[in-house]
Amino acid sequence: MAMTKVILGVTLAPLLWGAPMWASTEITLRMKYSGSAIATQGNTNRDPIKAGLGTVACKSNLGRCTSQGVGEAALAGPATCPNGNQGLNLTLLPGTGHAFTRFEKTGDLLFSEIISETVCYDASTRMQFKSGTQNITGGTGRFAGAIGQLQFQGTQWVLYVDADGNGFAAQEGTVTGTIILPENGTRERGTAR
Repeated sequence: MAMTKVILGVTLAPLLWGAPMWASTEITLRMKYSGSAIATQGNTNRDPIKAGLGTVACKSNLGRCTSQGVGEAALAGPATCPNGNQGLNLTLLPGTGHAFTRFEKTGDLLFSEIISETVCYDASTRMQFKSGTQNITGGTGRFAGAIGQLQFQGTQWVLYVDADGNGFAAQEGTVTGTIILPENGTRERGTAR
């Protein structure tokens, strides 16, 4: 009996040491985007700042794509913007940032949650400078079960704002990061459905 346990242990040990529970493929994503941003009617904290919706077209190392994202910011105080001008610092309200990207060639979708975003608004030039991080939360087709993290940065030019906080802006920027795809199908945990 003791010899059987030793042989079984010796047989299984190399399998467990050498093989992860699931294998994965890492893909580096590099993307440039441009498009628009508009205020929505969403306002979870009932302050003067409404949620925003961005809609962009993008070129990436994975092909042409489109992307949409929503999020709501709160005023975080004064700041010096990247252009050196004084501005207002806005930060993302937790849980309000979500996005997806659609890759044109396949129609596959990549889902993400925006976990942090900082915006510096320079009222003198009507420019917004933004940067942040988003976690990949799955997708469809090739991206089913995907995880990973992306960093973004960009500039928005505010073209219109009314007294009720409705606004419209042009935007451009970049996204970089890593998409981790499961091999041989999707993982049981963490798969977006």
